[in-house]
Amino acid sequence: MAYAPLFHEIHSEFFQALCRIINAIAKGKHMTRAEILQQLPNLDWNGQERANELIDTIFLFHPDGYACLFLDKPIASRATTAELIWLRTMLDDNEADFLLPASLREKLRTKLANVPSWPLGNIWQTVQEQGDDRTTLQQSLKVIWQALREKRQLAYSNRDTKGKLHEGTCSPCRLEYDAAANRFYLIVWHLEESRAIKMRVASIESIRCLDTPIAAGTKEGFQTFLASRRQSVKLRIERQNNAVERSFMMFASYDKEASYDEETDTYTIQFYYYDFDRHEVLRQILSLGSAATVLEPADMREAIIERLQAVWQYIQQDSR
Repeated sequence: MAYAPLFHEIHSEFFQALCRIINAIAKGKHMTRAEILQQLPNLDWNGQERANELIDTIFLFHPDGYACLFLDKPIASRATTAELIWLRTMLDDNEADFLLPASLREKLRTKLANVPSWPLGNIWQTVQEQGDDRTTLQQSLKVIWQALREKRQLAYSNRDTKGKLHEGTCSPCRLEYDAAANRFYLIVWHLEESRAIKMRVASIESIRCLDTPIAAGTKEGFQTFLASRRQSVKLRIERQNNAVERSFMMFASYDKEASYDEETDTYTIQFYYYDFDRHEVLRQILSLGSAATVLEPADMREAIIERLQAVWQYIQQDSR
C-alpha cells in the first residue's frame, strides 16, 4: 500500500497553495499582499523582491490593498495521468479497501475504467515478510478510518504486550503505518486521563464506532500533549551494510534533518520523536549496528550503551 511519489511537479505544495488562495479570492475572500505571503509555503525566495514579483504576475491589487484576479474564475482541480494511474492502482489493491466506502470505490472504478493500473505483480514487490497481515486487519481499519473521518468516538478492547486486556471508549487521533516494520498503530486520546495512548491495531480484539462525537478539546489537548513529549536524537551514519538506505527508510515517518559530509563520507541525521516511541526508536538505532553512532543527547547514548553491555554480558554467560 506504499506507492511511489509519481505526481507531476506542478502539483507541488507551492502550486496547491496558490490554487487555494486564488479560489478563496474568487469566492469573495479579501486578502492583502502580506496575507498572501503568509499562506505560501516556506521557500527560499532569496529576498522579498522575487516573491513580490511573482505575486504581481498573478494578482491585481485594489487601492484598498486587497487582491483581485486578472480573470475572475476559480482554478479547477485536474488530476494528471500519473495521479489517475496511481488512483486506479489503489482502487485495485484489496489492502486499501478500508480507505473508501464500497459504493464510492465502485463508482471511481467505473469512471476510471479506461485508465490502466500499475502491474503490481511485476513491478511491486513485498519487502516486509513480517509484521501485520494487512488483509486480516481490513475490518478494524475500516472502523478506525470511519471514526476519524466522521469525528466519532471508539469503543475498544485491546490486549497489551503483557497480555493484559484493556477496555474503554476513546477519541481517535491518528492512524499510523510503520513501513519499516509493516505495522499499523492507532493513537487515541483519553480526555479524563489527559494523555495519549498508542496501540498496535493487530492487538485490538474488538473495536466499534460510536454515535458519540469526539469530545470537545480533544485536538487541543492532544497537540499540547505532543508538544510536551517531543524529543530528538542525532546520529552519524556510515556507508556500510546499507545503513544509510535503511536509516532513511526506518525514520521516514519522523520529522528530520539530514546532511552529508564529503570529507568523512558520512551522513548526519537528526530526527524528532515522542517519548512514548522511545523504545521503538532505541530498537531501530540498535538494528543499524556499528554503522550508527549516537551523537546526542547523552541519555540516548547511555541507553544504547546499557543495552549493548547487557547483550554482551548475556553472550558471555551463555558461552560458559
